[in-house]
Amino acid sequence: MAKIVFCVWRLQGEFYGTLKLAKTLKSLGHEVLYLGIPDSEENAQNHGFTFLPILERWFPKGFIRKVDDNHLKASGLKLILEQIKYIKYFKSMINSFLTGENREVHTLLKQTHPDLLLISTSSPLFSTLLALIAYECQITTIYLTDMFTALPPPNSNRQIKFSPQFWIQQFKLAFGWLIGIDINITNIIKKIAINSKVPLELLDFQQVIPVKLPHLFLCPEELDFPGTVRQGCYYAEASIDLERQQSDFNWSKIKQDKALIYCALGTTVGAVETLTVAKAKQFIQNVIDAISKKPKYQLVVSVSDYLCVQDFTFIPDDVIIVNKAPQLALLERACLAIIAGGIHTIKECIFSGTPMIVFPICADQPENAKRIQYHGLGLVGDIQDVTVQKITNFIETIESNYSLQQQVEAWGKKFREIESYGLSIKIISQILDTTKTIN
Repeated sequence: MAKIVFCVWRLQGEFYGTLKLAKTLKSLGHEVLYLGIPDSEENAQNHGFTFLPILERWFPKGFIRKVDDNHLKASGLKLILEQIKYIKYFKSMINSFLTGENREVHTLLKQTHPDLLLISTSSPLFSTLLALIAYECQITTIYLTDMFTALPPPNSNRQIKFSPQFWIQQFKLAFGWLIGIDINITNIIKKIAINSKVPLELLDFQQVIPVKLPHLFLCPEELDFPGTVRQGCYYAEASIDLERQQSDFNWSKIKQDKALIYCALGTTVGAVETLTVAKAKQFIQNVIDAISKKPKYQLVVSVSDYLCVQDFTFIPDDVIIVNKAPQLALLERACLAIIAGGIHTIKECIFSGTPMIVFPICADQPENAKRIQYHGLGLVGDIQDVTVQKITNFIETIESNYSLQQQVEAWGKKFREIESYGLSIKIISQILDTTKTIN
């Protein structure tokens, strides 16, 4: 049996995305551990896994949440100054790797000596640093990918597109250099790669994570666009742990004579930070007001830890607002989900056969929304141009579109069938067998 280490950053969805695979590997007799910054320790230990903390000096428990809260409370010049302070702090951590002062991850990996390292890709720079260190420590490593945007591009003859976003990024780099917070990620990675004796030909800076390693993608290939070929990418199942610990919820409030609609913008700060707190609240209020016009429905809204339940007014009896919700259990009952479109929520909606209205905000959500629209699994709206009436129209379109409902049910059946194949376990077993043969 092998020793397998899952490397995670700090996101709840990221951890839940690994959980079923980790449990299955453990049940097969493998020694399974988690490695990450201290914020992930509680999740791992609550599910019975040994946790190896790293970078505690730089990211003590609760530190990033404090940074998130400070950014949400600030605006204008104050926000810029807050961001500069954090970037300078982050840069000092990066410099500790460049100078060789920071060797704690190297030491821990050499002491643990896993047979396989699975690196989550939710934080590209964190993933890249770990991949470079793993190469130096001669540890077999793959990416455990949970976002389409983290995968290798679907064709090899890529060219940089000089889009408006490209020029915005160039301006940010120039501005950062002028005010003394220049972080040229490409140069940093090259320097660390040289220090780690990683051949530069193993780097591809047109990929989000430039260290070239295989990607195990916990998502059925069917959700990607037809004909897509990604070098070094292994599609698997959705890997949804139906037995995971879920948030407490007062189920007595659910009315059996009402159809249930579930609404959530995700558990990370990204959505609220991108929209602003005020716009996020207004969107949710618009959803509440739209559902209040539909007496046949009951609405459950999960607002995350970054919004206050008490901030919402004019709440009808058929609306339940919570900070955290048992999403899997609610989706099993829901006839519709109104979501931002993170990959984990999308997979769980499809798995449960729940049609979606997706309002993408940031990160991988726009790419996910394109796939939902293409495959006919829901509708996609513009969160910057949304009204109560538009939400009402979306709901009524779903209500009357029987073929869409059938499509989602068929996809749910397909996802559940693929889940039973155990593709991810087979892929990992092949990698372990290959490693043994080489050694």
